[in-house]
Amino acid sequence: MSHNVAPGKKSLLAWALASGKSIAQAAEQFGVSRRTVERHLARPDFRRRVARLRGELIGNALGRMAENMTRAADTVNRLLDSDDPAVALRAARALLSLGLRLRDSVELTDRIQELEDEVARRQEIEP
Repeated sequence: MSHNVAPGKKSLLAWALASGKSIAQAAEQFGVSRRTVERHLARPDFRRRVARLRGELIGNALGRMAENMTRAADTVNRLLDSDDPAVALRAARALLSLGLRLRDSVELTDRIQELEDEVARRQEIEP
């Protein structure tokens, strides 16, 4: 097996890894050794590329799920009015649990953005 990945195939290798292929699967797909894939993953810039691509894939999937998440929330809201107290209680628990997790996620995302903005501002100031 080859020990190098052609420059044009590095992006395809990154996509393969980002979309869930294992190191062994990616190595086989591109006709390289596992060690070659591991060497690429040892490079911070390549790892960042894989992470960025994975983030894009997840973001796209989340965007497609958003409408159904609203429908699901509407369903849980309707179940709050169920005549069966056990169903209403489970719906209430789900809303409270998921609502708190969503709030935490949004707050964490906002805090990370603020930190990234601050780092960018500081980098602009330094020569």
